[in-house]
Amino acid sequence: MNELERLISYTFKDKSLLEMALTHSSYSHKYGEEDYQRLEYLGDSILDFVVADELYKKYPHADEGVLTKMRGAIVSMEPLSQVVKEKGYYKFLRIGYGTISQKAYSDIFESICGAIYLDGGIEPARQYVLSHLNKMIDNAKNIYHIDYKSMLLEKFAGRKVEFKELSKSGPEHNPTFEEGLYIDDKFVSKAKGDSKKHAQQKCAQIALSKK
Repeated sequence: MNELERLISYTFKDKSLLEMALTHSSYSHKYGEEDYQRLEYLGDSILDFVVADELYKKYPHADEGVLTKMRGAIVSMEPLSQVVKEKGYYKFLRIGYGTISQKAYSDIFESICGAIYLDGGIEPARQYVLSHLNKMIDNAKNIYHIDYKSMLLEKFAGRKVEFKELSKSGPEHNPTFEEGLYIDDKFVSKAKGDSKKHAQQKCAQIALSKK
């Protein structure tokens, strides 16, 4: 716990909150301790608020739609899970069995945020969020992406659009997925990404660029 506190730059008065923030449901089911899901719920709301507040202040001329898209790009599963991987927070997760999913990585970020809020209030929770996401907030106009998958489904409404996993490679904590796009059972495109969602977005983008 001391090492993780050093990494997140916050020292808990109540260490049990940090332990709970790192307790996966598989560990909870096996040993009977409370898992991080309630803390993750709380941290998710705090994360949304802090990022929304910062975007509102940094981009005074952006309308609600743009602000929502920028926030969505920052607080989504992929960037949060990437932070957890890069910082090594996942190494402290208490897991009973199985492997760690992409969602579990992002859950860890949010559950730690919730634990910090309960232990020290909104300001240290805000500092935790901003210390990890400030660069993305500063660059928000450039990182929020077009939802190519939704555009593809709209374009081919009424037809059979299907994504299939073609391969999965790399270590369990940082896998690479290759997805294939099929329309009316015909192969259209394939792409790789650090999540199925990312790979599918790339597939859709390729398909939409074809004449």
